[in-house]
Parts: sequence; C-alpha cells; structure tokens
Amino acid sequence: MKVYSAIVRLVLRTNKTLANGLHPIMLRVSFGYTKEKATGYSCDIAHWDKKNQSIRKGYPHAEIINHIITDYKNKVVERKLNLEMKGLRYTPDMLLDDSRPDFSAQTHVFKTIMDDFLSDRQIRRSTRAHYDYAYGLLSQFMGNEHFLVNDLTQNRMIAFIKQMKERLSEGTIHTVCAKIAAICHHAIATGMLQVADYCFQTKPYAKMVRKANRKAYIDKDNLIRIEEYYLRLVTEDTKEGWRFRQGAEQRIRKRSTVEFALCFWIAMLKLNGSAPVDVALLKTDNFSNKVIVDEQGRSHDYYCFDFQRSKTGMHVRPRIRCDRLAKAVFQPLIDSAQLRDGYIFPIVQNDSHSIKQNRTDEGIRCAVQHIACTTKKKMKMVCEEINKEVEQINRETGQCRPLINISQLSCYNMRHSFAMAYLSTPGANVNALATLLARSPNTIGTYITQLSNDQQLVHLVEEMGI
Repeated sequence: MKVYSAIVRLVLRTNKTLANGLHPIMLRVSFGYTKEKATGYSCDIAHWDKKNQSIRKGYPHAEIINHIITDYKNKVVERKLNLEMKGLRYTPDMLLDDSRPDFSAQTHVFKTIMDDFLSDRQIRRSTRAHYDYAYGLLSQFMGNEHFLVNDLTQNRMIAFIKQMKERLSEGTIHTVCAKIAAICHHAIATGMLQVADYCFQTKPYAKMVRKANRKAYIDKDNLIRIEEYYLRLVTEDTKEGWRFRQGAEQRIRKRSTVEFALCFWIAMLKLNGSAPVDVALLKTDNFSNKVIVDEQGRSHDYYCFDFQRSKTGMHVRPRIRCDRLAKAVFQPLIDSAQLRDGYIFPIVQNDSHSIKQNRTDEGIRCAVQHIACTTKKKMKMVCEEINKEVEQINRETGQCRPLINISQLSCYNMRHSFAMAYLSTPGANVNALATLLARSPNTIGTYITQLSNDQQLVHLVEEMGI
C-alpha cells in the first residue's frame, strides 16, 4: 500500500541500551524510508506505552517528560502539514532537520534554567566557563543533556560527588557543586523547584565538598627534595659538568612517564605557581632567552615567560635562571616545540599532531584534566619515596622534619607551595607575592597558610627585635 503522508511516531529503541541501562526514546519519521532522531530521554520497557507513545504513570517525572517529547513530535507533524498544504515535497530528513526540542516553555529543564539564570547577570567569561563545566560533568553523569532540575535528587548527587572524587580535587568538586546549587536556588526562587526537593539540603554534602585544604602545601625542604629527585632521575654528572641520561629527553616528552609528571609538577612551581591549564597552553611565542644583570652587577641567562592567566586574564612574567634544573625541565620541551605547533608541553597537542581536536575549549579542558589526574597519581608515588627518606633522616637525627601530605596532594598545591616558599625568604612581602602570583593584594590571603607551629611563631617574634 502506497503511503502519501509521512508517519510520525515516538518509539522506544529496545535494541539499543544506554549506559544507565535504559532505552532511548526516538522520534521516528517514515516516508519512503525511515529516519530517527533522539529526543534526549529514555526509560525501561516496562514503563513504555507503545500504543499511546508515552511513558506510563509511576515513572519518575513521567508527566513532564511526556509533555516535552509530545511537543517535540507535534512540531514535526505541524511542519509536515504545512508542507503538504503548500503542495511541497518533503523527506524524513527535511522534517527532522532543525527540529530540536524547543524547551523555551519547559522551564524544568536544567540547561534552560541555567541559561535563564546567567542571562540576567553580568558575569565574566571565566565564571560562565565554570557553569558550563559543571553542567558538562552533570549531563555526562545523567546520561542526558536535557535532564530536569527535578531529577537532581539527594541520592543522585551523592553518587555524582563520589564519581567526581575519583578524578577531581576537592576544590574543583566544591566549585562544581556551588554552581549546581546556584541554579537550584534560582529554580526554587522562581517556583520551578520545591524547597523539599533541594538536593544539597543535608549536612553530609558539606562534608563531602569541603574546600581545598590550605595546609596541603609542600614545604620548602621537600620542594628541594622533589627537584633533586628529578635531577637524579634524568641527569648525570660528567667531567665537563652534566648531561641527560640516555633516553631521558624522550621520556620527559612522553606524557605517560614519571619523568614527564615530575617535569610538569616542577614547571608549575617554577612558573610562579601557575595552574595546569596555563602551563599546557604555553607556546614558544610566550618564551624568550634573556641576559639579566642582578643587584650585584652579575649577568646571568634566564628563561623568560610572558603569558596571561586563563582564570583572570592577568599577566604572569616568570623569570627562571638557566641553571641545571631549569634546563633539565624546559630545554627538552622547548627544543621539540615545533613538532607541536609551538606548544611547549605535549598536552594540547602531541608530537604526532594526533590530538588537534583538543584545541577546542572543551577539548583543552579534558586534556588538561586528564594530565592533572595522571600527574597526581605518579607524584603520589614519588612523594611516598621522599617521605621514606625524610622518615629515615628523622630517625637518624632525632629531628621532626615535616612529611608531604599525600592525601591532600593536587596540582594546585604548587600554587600554595610557591607562595609559602616565597614568604619564607628574607625580605618577602605580600605585595610582591601578589605580583608574582598575578593576584590582587587584597585577596592574596587565599594562598597563605597561617602559622601554627610554636617554633615558627617564637622565631618570627624574636626576629622582630622589639
């Protein structure tokens, strides 16, 4: 029998199973051939009403979802009827093209609520990026870009936080949850969400998403031990001075090695405590060699970097003396940067140009996140060995030198570590530290840990001489 009009139906694709164990709901158009498009929603077989093309009662938010997907279907049917009334030919592809769900009236959709919330406020680009990042993680967890704000139950948020804790720092988790909470508060204020359904209302969440611990910095002595560990690993002494160990330069440029993890970690410290994303985006355009005369009139070669912080746009100008450590960290990467379109570190793009797609904002974020995670894992192993050395020294000398806090280890430690190492030097002042970190002097306290050790407190007061 010949069909003279397209058949538009909502169907459950039972031959396809999503990661959450449910089946996707598709919009199917049949006219000569069949074309389908995902609605963004799913359910199980038991709750799908094939005859009425809808989700049965008893399924979470069935009424809202049915309203959305039916509206989606009706828009396609309306497009079909308009074309038929005009006597125009059409295909299933034509009906489904540009027929994405119109959620303008469906304010229960989390993404719509977020866009509405942000459109009413003048926010910085970096702040918007934080909201987009939080939404990206949450939609990936939910398995659906068009999930509803009502779907964010307390149990689901507990599972979401546990998943994040496997690969993100506590500070990042706190930021993500804060952005989600802000959207939920907006939904409550506009009557789209009941206070009783707020997913962060119980105390356990506050414990799970506590802010990053400022005491997690690495003290100056242990920073030096990490640097010495790296030099022993990649260099060796010669009669003329020193040289790279055989194959060390290649291992430094390979992202999966301990050598690269140490190199990346020390680079964050040497670059004035820069964030992983800032280090990853460095190019040869941000680098130069200069001869700088010190206060005693002596000339030295320096690696000079000039770039802007991704988070604030403020300028950072690290000047690193070209000693053995600096050359061991930066020279192998600078020498091979042309293989990566000028990127100094093989993160955004590797030597074989095989990850060019990572140059999108989302791709860069994913690449840096992956490197930060793998670097932290390798650095934990290195720091465990260093702690064993310190424990041995303490046993032999009877001293109580501090250990590296392995449980609080993260790439962001290097920013706090740089700040505390600087403040331990004679003549240090807060305004100079703010310049080095590219921060306002009014907010520099974020990176300063209050002293609690009795010896430190006594020493500082006695040094005042009053």
